[in-house]
Amino acid sequence: MDEVKAMSRAGENVGRAVGTGVKGARHGAVKARTVGSKVSRQAAALAEQELAARGISTDDLQERIAQRATGMSRKELAKRGKKARKAWDKRTAKQRKQLAKSAEAARKELAGRIDPGKPKRRKWPWALLVLTGLAAAAAAALSRRPEELPLDDGQFSGSEPQDHSPTSTENGQVSDKQPHQGSQNH
Repeated sequence: MDEVKAMSRAGENVGRAVGTGVKGARHGAVKARTVGSKVSRQAAALAEQELAARGISTDDLQERIAQRATGMSRKELAKRGKKARKAWDKRTAKQRKQLAKSAEAARKELAGRIDPGKPKRRKWPWALLVLTGLAAAAAAALSRRPEELPLDDGQFSGSEPQDHSPTSTENGQVSDKQPHQGSQNH
């Protein structure tokens, strides 16, 4: 026999065996469920009969069990449970808010790591450049302003020697003569 055929037949046989085993297990589970429910109904009915024979109702039985187990009545247990639920709800609400904040921060950090994007440009170098330009413009404007000559109040006498430095004329030649002040128009 060929090895491939032998392996395929073995697989088929195992598959059939597993299938029938699973089917049998399902049927067994269904039977166990029905038998279990019948037995539990019978046990509950028997317990109720015995409790009725002793004069105890099911509600009274629950109260007695709670009293023995915890030392409190069912009403006290219900109040305590209600308070515990409120406290639990408050705690979970706070934790939920904290978790939401943490998740948002983590999401932003992860987004920044995945796609860092362009770094934000700082605007203060531009402001410094503009202020420097304004200062340079103001300095240039103030340096081109004509200087004011002091007014002659007549306090100075003509005995003081005047400055006789050579000056240039309009054609560029140097002359010893003082130019006439009335002829210059600036």
